[in-house]
Amino acid sequence: MKKKKILKHIIIAVSVLSAIMAGMFAVMPDKLVYCEQLCKYKLGSFQLKEAREDELDLKTADAESMKISGELMLVNRAHPLPTDYVPALDEYKNSGVIMSAFSVDSYAELSKDISDHTGEKLYVMSSYRDASEQQKIFEAEGSSTAMPALCSEHETGLAQDLYFQSYSGSAINKCSAGRYLTSHAAEHGFILRYPPMSEEVTGVGYEPWHFRYVGAPHAEIITENGLTLEEYIDGLEYGKFYVYGEYIISRQNGNTLTIPDGYRISVSADNCGGHIITAKR
Repeated sequence: MKKKKILKHIIIAVSVLSAIMAGMFAVMPDKLVYCEQLCKYKLGSFQLKEAREDELDLKTADAESMKISGELMLVNRAHPLPTDYVPALDEYKNSGVIMSAFSVDSYAELSKDISDHTGEKLYVMSSYRDASEQQKIFEAEGSSTAMPALCSEHETGLAQDLYFQSYSGSAINKCSAGRYLTSHAAEHGFILRYPPMSEEVTGVGYEPWHFRYVGAPHAEIITENGLTLEEYIDGLEYGKFYVYGEYIISRQNGNTLTIPDGYRISVSADNCGGHIITAKR
């Protein structure tokens, strides 16, 4: 009889705890998103299928003769931008918002996707900043929340701090549009740049509002494998060719690049002394 009473109390206690937790998550759905991201963004390693060079029709090209973009530039304290760096910028739909010319069309697609599926409008709180503005922010906020000049992705125009009406900053995932953004950004070439529990790698705490354009298919690979940009770039070995769907990816150094013939080629500097080649059939 005593055992039955104990079991009954245990069942009641578990039920009450479950109800409390369910109530908390119902009030704070961003906690659920955080937990999902916490589980996802701690893999730290990934594998891509390597392509056999003898199966590729390869040719060489002079990097200096090619249009070099910057979607995959790694920018942080360990990899500052060159002092003479000049980003390619564009204005988003006459809004006054300046962002990278490489990301503006994809951002428009992302914004439309969110509006079509949630009815909410996506806003940009902060995008491009020049070095002078970034340094002022750093001096005002300190190293715990801001990067010094030349070390912020905002100086490339590839990073956007996003928000929705009434939902911004750490509260962005409290609305369905914020959760949709987090779940579908990779489909448009954007990644959550500073995911949960990644500060040891990125040097920046969790920022659910900060998204970075890296392009296809890199955003999908990074998101699917729960990586940071640092881990992804570090995992691409120089000189190797990788297959991902209809893409061939290769990270190379030097001014002479080896590229697959018969593919549409884009080349991004990695800001680590090399280039990342993205070839699409």
